[in-house]
Amino acid sequence: MTSEKNMPLIKQMTLATTLVLTGLLTTASGNAQSAKARAAGLGAVTLKGAPRSGAVVQTADADPWRLVISEDRLRIQKADGSDWFWLGDTAWSLFQELNREDAEAYFSTRASQGFTVVQAVVVMGWNRDWNDKNAYGHRPFHNGDAGTPNEAFWRHADWLIKKAGECGLYVALLPAWGSYWGKQATVEYARWITNRYKDYDNVIWVNGGDRKVGSAKGLFNAIGNVFHTDEDALATFHPRGGDHSSKHFHNEPWLDFNMQQSSHGKRDIRADSRVDADLAKTPTKPTLNGEPNYEDHCVGWKSDCSLGTFNAHDVRQLAYWTVFAGATGITYGHVHVWDFYHGGNREDGYKDWKVQLKDPGAVQMGYLANLMMSRPHTGRAPAQHILTNASPGGLKQRATMGHGYAFVYTSQGHKMHVNLDELPWKQKKARWFNPREGKTTPIDDVPNRGNHTFDPPGEPGGDNDWVLVIDDAGNPGDPIGR
Repeated sequence: MTSEKNMPLIKQMTLATTLVLTGLLTTASGNAQSAKARAAGLGAVTLKGAPRSGAVVQTADADPWRLVISEDRLRIQKADGSDWFWLGDTAWSLFQELNREDAEAYFSTRASQGFTVVQAVVVMGWNRDWNDKNAYGHRPFHNGDAGTPNEAFWRHADWLIKKAGECGLYVALLPAWGSYWGKQATVEYARWITNRYKDYDNVIWVNGGDRKVGSAKGLFNAIGNVFHTDEDALATFHPRGGDHSSKHFHNEPWLDFNMQQSSHGKRDIRADSRVDADLAKTPTKPTLNGEPNYEDHCVGWKSDCSLGTFNAHDVRQLAYWTVFAGATGITYGHVHVWDFYHGGNREDGYKDWKVQLKDPGAVQMGYLANLMMSRPHTGRAPAQHILTNASPGGLKQRATMGHGYAFVYTSQGHKMHVNLDELPWKQKKARWFNPREGKTTPIDDVPNRGNHTFDPPGEPGGDNDWVLVIDDAGNPGDPIGR
């Protein structure tokens, strides 16, 4: 059992959790008790059958794990109305590679870094055959038949999902890699696994799996409709590289939020343009990048890395671009982590995944999450209109604004030209936020009106990215990084 002082992401605790910790809720008993509730010594509180969208429940009856779509349909939030930020990690081969000891180390590390979601495939493909063994030598199915599950494998899968919950993590669950759907993996299998995990509080269903939709659209709609029967869980679709769920499924009721995969083909992909396009669609649905450029991945999949590898700056700029464009979060990935090679990765450099868990890009994604959770999410929207001369082309800056604050991101430290009259509060207070270190620096002598040029520290170029934070001086918000 984990004490509440060790639970990650205290900033994201819901009203229900807070009330329990102060003794205002009694502990429920029985099988309905949630994984997180057990981990924190909390009783079960559930909202079976509540609507997925706009289900804001401002009472202690709200399940502290339940996620819903916000009333403005731009964000994923907690059911009690409190803010939540998707910071995902691609752990695709989790169910095949990790034993209990390694899994617990992985979950606890990512949780301590501020991650809230791990994306994993129960029956992984890519470089694996159907029905591959797990760390204990157990295969998912007897004789490879999805209709005859092997309980030894699935008990370990159960444990992994529950342990992630004890560490405060959601599991964005792909039941099978996309290439297996319609072949070995059937709609009946989707129904079986949905039924198995429908009572797990920390599951988010993910359809697809890096596969071209094409003629399989009907199949994926059938699978999505199965996921939709889990009334308490959200669902999305993980597309092929360069593709996006909104192209194929935006109007489907089972798709609660959109996902794109900008992938690993080149540097400086403006995935924020896809966020712009997704949020312009009707009906509005939240969106995020579910597979961006992986840290240390060879650019363009060149086996000799002749174009170099994606570094922490590549990871940061894509994340800030998309989140400030209005995405409900971002997924991070590391080429030495997603497949959990012990002692080496076949793709680049043969490095140990346990070492690479703490690479700079992963740590710095936690700084982004801290920044976004330091200010209220309700009312936040893209705010390019506050920039009078946004840098053109690939250096284009991104701005976002909420109640009493505005953020502007420059990927290489170029000057920011801001019309302060567009900020609807009289007294301004500004500071620089360093995405590399997670620290802030005050800015002196900020005018309250007119056009003003903000010049970030250092010289423009390279990895000298910065965030300009402008607050309402009368209500400056929480310290960033708290």
